[in-house]
Parts: sequence; C-alpha cells; structure tokens
Amino acid sequence: MKKTLFSAAVVALLLTGCGGGAPSPWQKAGFDGTEAPNQSWEKWESIDVEPKDYKRWRAAGVKTPKEVSAWKKIGAKKPTIAYAWIKLGADTPAKVKEWTKQGVHNTKDVKKWQRAGVKTPADLLAWKNIGIDHPEDLAKWTKVGITKPADVSSWKKLGFDINDIEAWKKAGVKSFDEGKAWLKLHVKHPKRVKEWKDAGILTPQEAGEWIHAGIPLAKIAGEWKKAGKTVKDAAPWAKISQMRYPIVHQWQAMGITSAEEASKWVKLGISSPSQVQAWKEAKVATPQLASQWRELGVTKSSVAKEWTHSPYNTPAKAAPWLNAGVNTPSEISGWKSVGAKTPNQINAWTKIGVVYPKDAKAWLQFTSSKSKIKKWIEEGYVPEVDKSKKSQPVIQQPTAVPSNDSNQTQKKSGLTINKI
Repeated sequence: MKKTLFSAAVVALLLTGCGGGAPSPWQKAGFDGTEAPNQSWEKWESIDVEPKDYKRWRAAGVKTPKEVSAWKKIGAKKPTIAYAWIKLGADTPAKVKEWTKQGVHNTKDVKKWQRAGVKTPADLLAWKNIGIDHPEDLAKWTKVGITKPADVSSWKKLGFDINDIEAWKKAGVKSFDEGKAWLKLHVKHPKRVKEWKDAGILTPQEAGEWIHAGIPLAKIAGEWKKAGKTVKDAAPWAKISQMRYPIVHQWQAMGITSAEEASKWVKLGISSPSQVQAWKEAKVATPQLASQWRELGVTKSSVAKEWTHSPYNTPAKAAPWLNAGVNTPSEISGWKSVGAKTPNQINAWTKIGVVYPKDAKAWLQFTSSKSKIKKWIEEGYVPEVDKSKKSQPVIQQPTAVPSNDSNQTQKKSGLTINKI
C-alpha cells in the first residue's frame, strides 16, 4: 500500500513539476497519471509526440501511440498530414500504401484522381492498365460521360481517341454500344449521327430500318416521318428512286397513288411528276400510251404535243409519217410543197438521203430524177446556190478531188455544175 502511494506521488510530481505550482504540459493535455501503460504520456513521448500534438492526433482520429507510429512510418510525421489522408478515405496507413503503390504519394494527387472519378487505388490500377496515367487524361473521358475503363478500351479499339468521342457525345451518342451500332450502318461521322437525331430518328436501330429500305439520308427519312409515314410506306417509292416525300406527294396529287403505277412512267425515263404532267398536257394520259409514242421515236412531250394536236393525233395515225422520217407534223406541209403528199412519197426522198423538204426543193432545181440525185449524193455533192448568179444553182463538193476522166466544169441544160 505504501509503495503504491509512493509511485502515485512520483507521477504527480513529474506531472506538476518540482515546484508544484502550474500543471505540466502533459497535464494540460489531459493526462492525470492513471492512463493505461500503452496510452501513458511516457509512451507518447517515446514516439516523439509532444503534448501540443497529442490532442491534434486524437482529433485526427489517431487514438494510440501505436497508430501514430504506423502513420509516421509511411511518412505522415504530422497529424495534419494523416488527417488529410483520412479525409480522402485512406483512414489507415495500409490504405495509404495502396495509393503509393500506384505512384500517388501525396493527397494533392489523390484529390486530382478523385475529381476525375477514381474512388479507390483499385480503380486507378484499372485505368492505368489501359494507358490512362494522368488524372487530366481521365477527366476528359469522364467529362463526356465515359466512366468505365472497359468503355474507354472499347472506343479505342474502334480507333477513336478522346477528341473523337467528345464529338460523338455532343452528337447525342450515349454509349459505346450505340456508337458501334451507328458505325455498322456506315454512319461514321458524328455530324451524320446528329442529322439523324435532328430528323427525329433517335436510335441507330430506327435509322437502320430507313437505310435498309433504301433511304440512306437522314433529311429524306425525316421528311417521311414528319409527314406521319412509316418505313413501310416509303420503301416501295425508294425502290424506284423516288425517295423524297414532297415529290411522292406530288405524284399522289396527280392521282398516281402507288409506287407501282409511278414506276411505269419512271421506266420510260419520265421520272418526275412535272415530266408526267407535261406528257398529260400533251394528251398522253397513260404510261402505256407514252410508251407507244416513244417506240416511234417521239421522246419529248413537246413533240408529242405537236402530234396529238394535229390530224395525226394517235400513234397509229402518226406512225406512217414518223417511219417515213417526218419528225413533226409541221414538216408534212413542207413535204407537200415539194410534191411529197404521202408517207411513201416522203420515204422515197429519205431513202436516198434527203431528209428535209428544203433539201428536196434545192435538188429539184436540178432534176426531178431521184436516181440522179442519189448518185450525186453518193459522190459527195450537195446543192448550193451560186451567189454570183442568183438565178443559177450550182452543185458543189468542197472536199472532192476530180477524177482524171472528168472536166472540172460541165454545162448542161443551162446549169453549171462545179466539181471542186
């Protein structure tokens, strides 16, 4: 009993100082000498903790000398340093070591990684395994919503870097799987993706339906969708290259309500509603009738209109004239002026190479014999008027070379025939 009292007195003396007046720094820190041995002030002093830091370590959550020793061994010599790690979630020296194994040795760098989205050292290892070694690089990925290493790796395998991904994200692509789906549709630029989304077609799956139906442009697909039409409505028109809904609407306004009916016109080369309208105004109301005219060589609606507004207003009536080489009804009167009043008579001229009434008229100034005219034509002659003798026609062959047995100038029936 006496020994115990003596020991307590010694401790009290050490705590209060030899003079006994003011309390010692350890007393001010809260020690009264009754602490357990592993928590005694002597134990704290043995690990170089001064009384002023004792409370700071305790406030930081480090309660025992043993714990302080562990923190100091990893370089946290002051309670403020340990507290900085603890606030970041590394509340034990072992957890701090996990960060340092990944090359992060101070809380400032931990904060940078955490702001970039890394919560644990294990997370950091996963990012470093795919080549993301700096928090600034990671921040670029997380900023565009890509927060998993596997997703970054997937994008990189497609050949995209962060700058590409940022553009894809701005275009509304929310995930790697969505981006991959767009690429499978050969939509390889984010600008094109945005065009589809702006057209109200928000997913690659829906865009794929339009593309596979033969409508590869977002603007055109959007026109159909805005009009309340479906891919099923558009597909038959796309097959005949009439993809735009406003044009299809023009077909329908003309009473041509099906792609099948429109295709009959398109196959004739009459591929727009305005062209069809021109043929209808020419009194050619059906593709079947248009086909008959085109088989006769009448390929323009303006020419067809001349025929349908003439006495020869059907393919059957016009056929003999067209087969004789007459291009338009107005030419018939020209032929009649030179005595060719029937298709057969016109055909007699066209067979020898005289295809216009004016040419026939010129030849008739020389002879009415078609056999002679044919011979002259075969020899390369053409009829021309001699301007020096207005009343005297001549025959000239500008490129012909005279034969040895012919004269350069011949006179016959008062006509001069020059062979140059």
